Amino acid sequence: MHTRMIPARLCQRNRRGFTLVELLVVIAIIALLVSMLLPAVQRAREAARRSSCLNNMKQLGLAAHNYHDVHQTFSSGWIEDPSLTILDYKHKDLPEVVTLPLANQEILHIGDWTLGPYFGWHALLLPQMDQGTIQINFSLPKNDPNNWKMIQVPVEPYVCPSASYPSRRYQDLGYSSYRGNMGWWPSTDPATGLPNDPKNNGIFHKNSQVNIRDVTDGTTQTLLFGETLFGGYWGDHYACCARARDDQPKPPAPFANFDLNWKVDSNYDPRCKVNYFSFGSFHGDSLNVTMVDGSVRTLAKNIDTTVYRSLCTRNGREAITGSY
Repeated sequence: MHTRMIPARLCQRNRRGFTLVELLVVIAIIALLVSMLLPAVQRAREAARRSSCLNNMKQLGLAAHNYHDVHQTFSSGWIEDPSLTILDYKHKDLPEVVTLPLANQEILHIGDWTLGPYFGWHALLLPQMDQGTIQINFSLPKNDPNNWKMIQVPVEPYVCPSASYPSRRYQDLGYSSYRGNMGWWPSTDPATGLPNDPKNNGIFHKNSQVNIRDVTDGTTQTLLFGETLFGGYWGDHYACCARARDDQPKPPAPFANFDLNWKVDSNYDPRCKVNYFSFGSFHGDSLNVTMVDGSVRTLAKNIDTTVYRSLCTRNGREAITGSY
Protein backbone atom coordinates (compact mmCIF):
# COMPACT_ATOMS: atom_id res chain seq x y z
CA MET A 1 0.00 0.00 0.00
CA HIS A 2 1.33 3.37 -0.96
CA THR A 3 0.92 6.37 1.35
CA ARG A 4 0.38 9.64 -0.40
CA MET A 5 2.64 12.36 0.89
CA ILE A 6 1.07 15.86 1.30
CA PRO A 7 3.45 18.70 0.76
CA ALA A 8 4.30 20.57 3.98
CA ARG A 9 3.58 23.91 2.34
CA LEU A 10 -0.01 22.80 1.55
CA CYS A 11 -0.63 21.78 5.21
CA GLN A 12 0.65 25.09 6.42
CA ARG A 13 -1.60 26.91 3.95
CA ASN A 14 -4.70 25.00 5.17
CA ARG A 15 -3.99 25.90 8.82
CA ARG A 16 -4.07 29.64 8.12
CA GLY A 17 -6.09 31.58 10.84
CA PHE A 18 -8.44 34.57 10.62
CA THR A 19 -7.06 37.83 9.43
CA LEU A 20 -7.56 40.95 11.57
CA VAL A 21 -10.13 42.30 9.12
CA GLU A 22 -12.19 39.10 9.28
CA LEU A 23 -12.08 39.12 13.09
CA LEU A 24 -13.26 42.75 13.23
CA VAL A 25 -16.13 41.94 10.85
CA VAL A 26 -17.27 39.06 13.08
CA ILE A 27 -17.10 41.27 16.19
CA ALA A 28 -19.09 43.99 14.41
CA ILE A 29 -21.79 41.50 13.39
CA ILE A 30 -22.06 40.17 16.96
CA ALA A 31 -22.30 43.73 18.33
CA LEU A 32 -25.03 44.56 15.81
CA LEU A 33 -27.03 41.47 16.78
CA VAL A 34 -26.70 42.31 20.50
CA SER A 35 -27.82 45.90 19.90
CA MET A 36 -30.87 44.59 18.03
CA LEU A 37 -31.75 42.06 20.75
CA LEU A 38 -31.28 44.27 23.83
CA PRO A 39 -34.34 46.52 23.19
CA ALA A 40 -36.47 43.42 22.66
CA VAL A 41 -35.24 41.93 25.94
CA GLN A 42 -35.88 45.21 27.76
CA ARG A 43 -39.39 45.43 26.31
CA ALA A 44 -40.10 41.86 27.40
CA ARG A 45 -38.90 42.62 30.92
CA GLU A 46 -40.99 45.80 31.10
CA ALA A 47 -44.03 43.89 29.85
CA ALA A 48 -43.51 41.40 32.69
CA ARG A 49 -43.15 44.21 35.22
CA ARG A 50 -46.25 45.94 33.87
CA SER A 51 -48.20 42.68 34.21
CA SER A 52 -46.99 42.31 37.80
CA CYS A 53 -48.05 45.89 38.50
CA LEU A 54 -51.54 45.14 37.15
CA ASN A 55 -51.67 42.15 39.48
CA ASN A 56 -50.77 44.42 42.43
CA MET A 57 -53.59 46.76 41.50
CA LYS A 58 -55.99 43.84 41.19
CA GLN A 59 -55.04 42.86 44.74
CA LEU A 60 -55.75 46.41 45.89
CA GLY A 61 -59.19 46.29 44.30
CA LEU A 62 -60.02 42.94 45.92
CA ALA A 63 -58.78 44.17 49.30
CA ALA A 64 -60.89 47.34 49.04
CA HIS A 65 -63.99 45.31 48.21
CA ASN A 66 -63.35 42.86 51.05
CA TYR A 67 -63.05 45.84 53.40
CA HIS A 68 -66.31 47.20 51.96
CA ASP A 69 -68.04 43.86 52.53
CA VAL A 70 -67.07 43.94 56.22
CA HIS A 71 -67.59 47.64 56.98
CA GLN A 72 -70.19 48.56 54.34
CA THR A 73 -67.92 51.35 53.15
CA PHE A 74 -64.55 51.79 51.50
CA SER A 75 -61.77 52.64 53.91
CA SER A 76 -61.06 56.26 54.75
CA GLY A 77 -58.31 58.00 52.84
CA TRP A 78 -56.82 58.73 56.23
CA ILE A 79 -58.18 58.89 59.78
CA GLU A 80 -57.90 62.22 61.59
CA ASP A 81 -59.49 63.45 64.82
CA PRO A 82 -60.84 66.92 63.92
CA SER A 83 -60.77 67.96 67.57
CA LEU A 84 -57.01 67.48 67.76
CA THR A 85 -54.16 69.18 65.96
CA ILE A 86 -51.22 66.81 65.65
CA LEU A 87 -48.08 68.22 64.11
CA ASP A 88 -46.19 66.59 61.28
CA TYR A 89 -43.00 64.80 62.13
CA LYS A 90 -39.98 67.00 61.55
CA HIS A 91 -38.55 66.51 58.10
CA LYS A 92 -35.40 64.47 57.83
CA ASP A 93 -32.72 64.26 55.19
CA LEU A 94 -33.12 61.16 53.08
CA PRO A 95 -30.26 58.65 53.25
CA GLU A 96 -30.21 58.72 49.45
CA VAL A 97 -31.69 61.29 47.06
CA VAL A 98 -34.85 60.17 45.26
CA THR A 99 -34.68 61.09 41.55
CA LEU A 100 -37.92 61.06 39.56
CA PRO A 101 -38.76 61.85 35.89
CA LEU A 102 -41.59 64.38 35.95
CA ALA A 103 -43.78 65.56 33.07
CA ASN A 104 -42.32 67.89 30.44
CA GLN A 105 -38.95 66.11 30.72
CA GLU A 106 -38.24 67.67 34.12
CA ILE A 107 -36.21 65.82 36.74
CA LEU A 108 -37.10 66.04 40.43
CA HIS A 109 -34.56 65.44 43.19
CA ILE A 110 -35.97 64.90 46.68
CA GLY A 111 -33.44 65.14 49.51
CA ASP A 112 -35.70 65.39 52.56
CA TRP A 113 -39.15 64.22 53.62
CA THR A 114 -41.88 65.44 56.00
CA LEU A 115 -43.96 62.61 57.44
CA GLY A 116 -47.63 62.99 58.33
CA PRO A 117 -48.87 61.83 61.77
CA TYR A 118 -51.99 59.89 60.69
CA PHE A 119 -52.69 56.47 59.22
CA GLY A 120 -54.09 56.11 55.70
CA TRP A 121 -55.81 53.42 53.66
CA HIS A 122 -52.54 51.51 53.18
CA ALA A 123 -52.54 50.74 56.91
CA LEU A 124 -56.30 50.17 57.08
CA LEU A 125 -56.25 47.57 54.30
CA LEU A 126 -53.41 45.46 55.72
CA PRO A 127 -55.68 42.61 56.95
CA GLN A 128 -57.38 42.43 53.53
CA MET A 129 -53.96 42.48 51.83
CA ASP A 130 -53.07 39.28 53.73
CA GLN A 131 -50.53 41.15 55.87
CA GLY A 132 -51.66 39.73 59.18
CA THR A 133 -48.18 39.89 60.69
CA ILE A 134 -48.20 43.70 60.51
CA GLN A 135 -50.10 44.56 63.69
CA ILE A 136 -50.78 48.30 64.08
CA ASN A 137 -52.41 49.68 67.22
CA PHE A 138 -54.48 52.56 65.86
CA SER A 139 -55.20 53.85 69.36
CA LEU A 140 -51.51 54.72 69.76
CA PRO A 141 -49.53 57.33 67.81
CA LYS A 142 -47.51 56.40 64.79
CA ASN A 143 -44.21 56.92 66.59
CA ASP A 144 -45.12 54.35 69.25
CA PRO A 145 -42.15 51.90 69.15
CA ASN A 146 -44.25 48.95 68.01
CA ASN A 147 -46.23 50.95 65.42
CA TRP A 148 -43.02 52.44 64.07
CA LYS A 149 -41.55 48.97 63.73
CA MET A 150 -44.64 47.85 61.82
CA ILE A 151 -44.59 50.64 59.22
CA GLN A 152 -40.97 49.79 58.48
CA VAL A 153 -42.05 46.45 57.03
CA PRO A 154 -41.97 46.50 53.19
CA VAL A 155 -45.27 45.42 51.64
CA GLU A 156 -44.42 44.06 48.19
CA PRO A 157 -47.88 44.56 46.56
CA TYR A 158 -47.69 48.27 47.47
CA VAL A 159 -44.71 48.85 45.15
CA CYS A 160 -44.71 48.78 41.35
CA PRO A 161 -41.91 46.52 40.03
CA SER A 162 -40.95 49.20 37.48
CA ALA A 163 -40.47 51.87 40.16
CA SER A 164 -36.88 53.00 40.60
CA TYR A 165 -36.40 53.91 44.26
CA PRO A 166 -33.20 54.01 46.35
CA SER A 167 -32.36 50.83 48.25
CA ARG A 168 -31.72 52.84 51.42
CA ARG A 169 -35.12 53.93 52.72
CA TYR A 170 -36.02 56.97 54.81
CA GLN A 171 -36.12 55.78 58.45
CA ASP A 172 -36.33 52.25 56.93
CA LEU A 173 -40.01 52.89 56.10
CA GLY A 174 -41.74 50.76 53.46
CA TYR A 175 -42.30 52.33 50.03
CA SER A 176 -45.58 52.76 48.15
CA SER A 177 -46.32 53.33 44.45
CA TYR A 178 -50.13 53.58 44.55
CA ARG A 179 -52.56 56.30 45.60
CA GLY A 180 -56.30 56.40 46.11
CA ASN A 181 -58.55 58.61 44.01
CA MET A 182 -59.49 61.87 45.78
CA GLY A 183 -61.49 63.26 42.85
CA TRP A 184 -61.42 66.39 40.73
CA TRP A 185 -62.39 69.98 41.43
CA PRO A 186 -61.23 73.28 39.91
CA SER A 187 -58.60 75.20 41.85
CA THR A 188 -60.84 78.29 41.80
CA ASP A 189 -64.60 78.68 41.95
CA PRO A 190 -65.80 79.78 38.48
CA ALA A 191 -68.52 81.95 40.06
CA THR A 192 -66.34 83.85 42.55
CA GLY A 193 -62.81 83.37 41.32
CA LEU A 194 -61.82 82.43 44.87
CA PRO A 195 -59.96 79.26 45.84
CA ASN A 196 -62.26 76.26 45.89
CA ASP A 197 -62.96 74.24 48.98
CA PRO A 198 -62.14 70.53 48.58
CA LYS A 199 -65.05 68.78 46.92
CA ASN A 200 -63.89 65.32 47.98
CA ASN A 201 -65.81 63.86 45.05
CA GLY A 202 -63.52 60.86 44.65
CA ILE A 203 -63.40 57.76 46.85
CA PHE A 204 -60.75 58.59 49.46
CA HIS A 205 -60.28 61.69 51.63
CA LYS A 206 -60.10 62.63 55.30
CA ASN A 207 -62.37 60.37 57.37
CA SER A 208 -64.20 59.37 54.18
CA GLN A 209 -66.93 56.71 54.28
CA VAL A 210 -67.85 56.21 50.65
CA ASN A 211 -70.24 53.38 49.86
CA ILE A 212 -70.65 51.81 46.44
CA ARG A 213 -74.12 53.37 46.31
CA ASP A 214 -72.42 56.78 46.42
CA VAL A 215 -70.67 56.07 43.11
CA THR A 216 -73.55 57.26 40.97
CA ASP A 217 -71.37 57.78 37.89
CA GLY A 218 -70.92 54.02 37.66
CA THR A 219 -68.36 51.70 39.19
CA THR A 220 -66.83 50.91 35.78
CA GLN A 221 -66.29 54.61 35.04
CA THR A 222 -64.77 55.79 38.31
CA LEU A 223 -61.18 55.40 39.48
CA LEU A 224 -60.46 53.66 42.77
CA PHE A 225 -56.64 53.52 42.76
CA GLY A 226 -53.94 54.68 40.42
CA GLU A 227 -50.19 54.47 40.06
CA THR A 228 -47.99 57.37 41.03
CA LEU A 229 -44.34 58.19 40.40
CA PHE A 230 -43.73 58.24 44.14
CA GLY A 231 -46.24 57.17 46.74
CA GLY A 232 -43.74 57.97 49.42
CA TYR A 233 -44.12 55.53 52.30
CA TRP A 234 -47.20 53.47 52.99
CA GLY A 235 -47.18 54.45 56.68
CA ASP A 236 -47.46 58.15 55.75
CA HIS A 237 -50.99 59.53 55.34
CA TYR A 238 -49.65 62.11 52.88
CA ALA A 239 -49.07 59.14 50.56
CA CYS A 240 -52.75 58.20 50.54
CA CYS A 241 -54.29 60.05 47.64
CA ALA A 242 -54.02 61.90 44.35
CA ARG A 243 -56.50 63.99 42.37
CA ALA A 244 -56.87 65.67 39.02
CA ARG A 245 -55.72 69.30 39.05
CA ASP A 246 -56.03 72.24 36.71
CA ASP A 247 -53.19 74.35 38.12
CA GLN A 248 -50.18 72.06 37.62
CA PRO A 249 -47.63 72.55 36.29
CA LYS A 250 -47.36 76.31 36.56
CA PRO A 251 -47.16 78.33 33.30
CA PRO A 252 -45.25 78.66 31.07
CA ALA A 253 -44.71 74.91 31.32
CA PRO A 254 -47.14 72.92 29.14
CA PHE A 255 -50.18 71.57 30.95
CA ALA A 256 -50.02 67.93 32.02
CA ASN A 257 -52.30 65.56 33.92
CA PHE A 258 -49.74 63.02 35.13
CA ASP A 259 -46.26 62.75 36.65
CA LEU A 260 -46.60 66.01 38.61
CA ASN A 261 -45.23 67.16 41.96
CA TRP A 262 -46.11 70.13 44.14
CA LYS A 263 -45.26 71.15 47.69
CA VAL A 264 -47.22 72.68 50.56
CA ASP A 265 -46.10 74.00 53.94
CA SER A 266 -45.93 71.58 56.83
CA ASN A 267 -47.91 72.43 59.96
CA TYR A 268 -44.74 71.68 61.91
CA ASP A 269 -42.75 74.46 60.28
CA PRO A 270 -43.54 76.39 57.05
CA ARG A 271 -39.92 75.95 56.08
CA CYS A 272 -40.57 72.22 55.91
CA LYS A 273 -42.44 71.09 52.82
CA VAL A 274 -44.83 68.23 52.19
CA ASN A 275 -44.47 66.54 48.80
CA TYR A 276 -47.63 65.70 46.87
CA PHE A 277 -47.79 63.75 43.63
CA SER A 278 -50.38 63.26 40.92
CA PHE A 279 -51.10 59.92 39.36
CA GLY A 280 -48.24 58.78 37.12
CA SER A 281 -45.92 55.87 36.49
CA PHE A 282 -42.58 54.51 35.32
CA HIS A 283 -44.32 52.79 32.39
CA GLY A 284 -43.56 55.44 29.79
CA ASP A 285 -46.70 56.75 28.10
CA SER A 286 -49.22 54.80 30.17
CA LEU A 287 -50.23 54.00 33.74
CA ASN A 288 -52.30 51.33 35.44
CA VAL A 289 -55.48 52.02 37.40
CA THR A 290 -58.07 50.11 39.39
CA MET A 291 -61.72 50.97 38.81
CA VAL A 292 -64.33 50.95 41.57
CA ASP A 293 -65.77 47.69 40.26
CA GLY A 294 -62.38 46.07 40.96
CA SER A 295 -61.30 45.75 37.33
CA VAL A 296 -57.86 46.95 36.26
CA ARG A 297 -56.89 48.67 33.06
CA THR A 298 -54.17 50.77 31.47
CA LEU A 299 -54.69 54.46 30.68
CA ALA A 300 -52.69 56.43 28.14
CA LYS A 301 -51.08 59.53 29.61
CA ASN A 302 -52.37 61.55 26.66
CA ILE A 303 -55.97 60.74 27.62
CA ASP A 304 -58.42 63.57 26.96
CA THR A 305 -58.37 65.87 30.01
CA THR A 306 -62.16 66.07 30.25
CA VAL A 307 -62.45 62.28 30.17
CA TYR A 308 -59.73 61.90 32.81
CA ARG A 309 -61.41 64.38 35.15
CA SER A 310 -64.72 62.61 34.67
CA LEU A 311 -63.13 59.31 35.68
CA CYS A 312 -61.93 60.92 38.90
CA THR A 313 -65.40 61.97 40.11
CA ARG A 314 -67.84 59.49 41.59
CA ASN A 315 -70.94 61.68 41.28
CA GLY A 316 -70.22 64.37 38.68
CA ARG A 317 -72.88 63.04 36.27
CA GLU A 318 -70.50 63.52 33.33
CA ALA A 319 -71.28 61.58 30.18
CA ILE A 320 -68.00 60.03 29.06
CA THR A 321 -68.12 60.04 25.29
CA GLY A 322 -64.43 59.62 24.50
CA SER A 323 -62.43 56.42 24.62
CA TYR A 324 -59.91 55.73 27.35
